[in-house]
Amino acid sequence: MVFKFLGRKTLTLALVVSGYFSLLAYGLSHGRVLRIEPVKKNFYRQIFFSGNQALHIIGFMGLLLGVIVTTQTFALAGGDSSLVVKVMAWVIVWEIGPLFAAIIIIARSGSAIAVELAQMRISGEVASLEQMGIAPLDYLVVPRILGVAISVVALTAYFQIVAVVGGLAVSAIFKNVAFLDQIRRFVELVNPWLLMGGVVKSLVFGLVIATISCYHGISAGTATSAVPQAAIKAVIRAMLAVFFLDIVFALLRLI
Repeated sequence: MVFKFLGRKTLTLALVVSGYFSLLAYGLSHGRVLRIEPVKKNFYRQIFFSGNQALHIIGFMGLLLGVIVTTQTFALAGGDSSLVVKVMAWVIVWEIGPLFAAIIIIARSGSAIAVELAQMRISGEVASLEQMGIAPLDYLVVPRILGVAISVVALTAYFQIVAVVGGLAVSAIFKNVAFLDQIRRFVELVNPWLLMGGVVKSLVFGLVIATISCYHGISAGTATSAVPQAAIKAVIRAMLAVFFLDIVFALLRLI
């Protein structure tokens, strides 16, 4: 009985993951629909919601994280200001920056996308699009996947800049070193490959978050209870996927 249950769960998970990949492939291969004016408007609206309206949250969290990392580095390793620069370069740029930005996007945009699409499914708007000959995936999913992906890349860069500048400013104040010297050390330490790795990582996170959120929203049932269920599944599974991918990227660095 247990093996039968586990087998059913494994099959369900495999089908869901297959659905994720299919939806992601569709979104990436149908980017040309952004040339259609209504789809383009949805794309810009998604960037505005996921990117522009989240700037204050990302900035505040980035500043807090930069200060926390700096003070904790001083507490654990003493007053070595050069160590703070190294920690900022490797931890903020590569690891924590993309991960924190992804978590904020999941909590804010991922759940909203799943709820919005699930409500459209329940209210019959998706069916109406199909009856009018409009592909729901082109109109609803493609602009959201691409819009969220671009937003995550931009927000991650903003988060990293605020965290690094804030952290180095704190180190300059408390350790009586020149702020510009700290910035210079940071620029010398950060190589293009590290920056490119952070961009790729944030792009992958954004695509995965948007795909999972859209999948659970657009495939929701017609009952009212499907809306919160879609939101919960989108948030939890996007979180699991991001953490899993973060481990994969960490292992790739060791190869």
